Amino acid sequence: MIFTLVVTLLVLGVLIFVHELGHFVTAKAVGIGVPRFSLGLGPKVWGVRLGETEYVISALPLGGYVRMAGMAWQEEEMLEGGAAPEAAPEKRFESKSLWARILVVTAGVVMNALFAWLLLAVLVYGQGGPLPAIVGGVEAGMPAAVAGLQPGDRILAVDGAEPGDWTAFARTIQRRPGGRVVLDVERGGERIRIATPVAQIREIDPITRDTILFGRLGVYPDTTAVRAPATLGYALTEGGRRTWAIGKQVVVFLGQLVTGRASPRDVGGVLTIGQLSGTFARRGLPQLLWLMAFLSVNLAILNLLPIPILDGGHLLFLGIEAVRGKALSVDARARLTQIGFVVIVAIMVWALTADVLRITGR
Repeated sequence: MIFTLVVTLLVLGVLIFVHELGHFVTAKAVGIGVPRFSLGLGPKVWGVRLGETEYVISALPLGGYVRMAGMAWQEEEMLEGGAAPEAAPEKRFESKSLWARILVVTAGVVMNALFAWLLLAVLVYGQGGPLPAIVGGVEAGMPAAVAGLQPGDRILAVDGAEPGDWTAFARTIQRRPGGRVVLDVERGGERIRIATPVAQIREIDPITRDTILFGRLGVYPDTTAVRAPATLGYALTEGGRRTWAIGKQVVVFLGQLVTGRASPRDVGGVLTIGQLSGTFARRGLPQLLWLMAFLSVNLAILNLLPIPILDGGHLLFLGIEAVRGKALSVDARARLTQIGFVVIVAIMVWALTADVLRITGR
């Protein structure tokens, strides 16, 4: 229990720190004053001042924030227990250009996405280069078994074309449901040609819930095969591809929540994160880093939701300013931000309730 709690706090702490570090660095870069950098919300529990910035840990472990001069409105008395200090006019948020402010607001999201990309690239680099197209297992009754493919066969060509690595080979087969392929394989030092049909598989996509068709031979890769060392370019490219794939899953799930194709009970909260953190940490550092990358992408996308108090809410304010030619009033922004805070708390309460219902089997 203590181990899980410590790991969960560490994971969330790192992700929040990365997010807020993006805001902090870009705010400093464009000349915006930063009087406070907080992990958590609410009254200050502990803090230290370095230069103009006070670095604090706050009472409510519900996230974190960077307080920027001129970006703190009336709701700060509710959130932090104190009003925002005065700042020189040239160091206030609203004194900067619209594009500078957009850069600052989106920096946290970008940092979370880049952090996930970095973690996944490191994992790919540690695993080595692409998995060779070597058969590790054959599923009984599937076309590969009927055609005579055997574990240890190295795929040299598919219809005369080199298959590349295992992933490329699998994609080639998936694109030919119900078709037929001729494989050149190396077995015992000899080149053998095998013709086989491709099974047509029909499944429901767990993300989009759409019916999809794809081809299968019924073979599995040899995961013990020696890989060539991964290049930096391959690691970065594959890390980016995996980051994009995670982001796509999150966006599709949010769309399903809005349209009713996914149940609100599928939303995970802090208890789910805690369970996953403890489980993945026990499996080893690579698994924990993958989870952190997954959560970092989630945090980036969720922060783009147009809810006041989130980055997406601030972007909404800036979008309104771009259209109107002037910003919303301080009172309007304060009221909307208070509403946004209530919405965020309600979402957290619902997610926690869903966690409890899931854990108790109700």
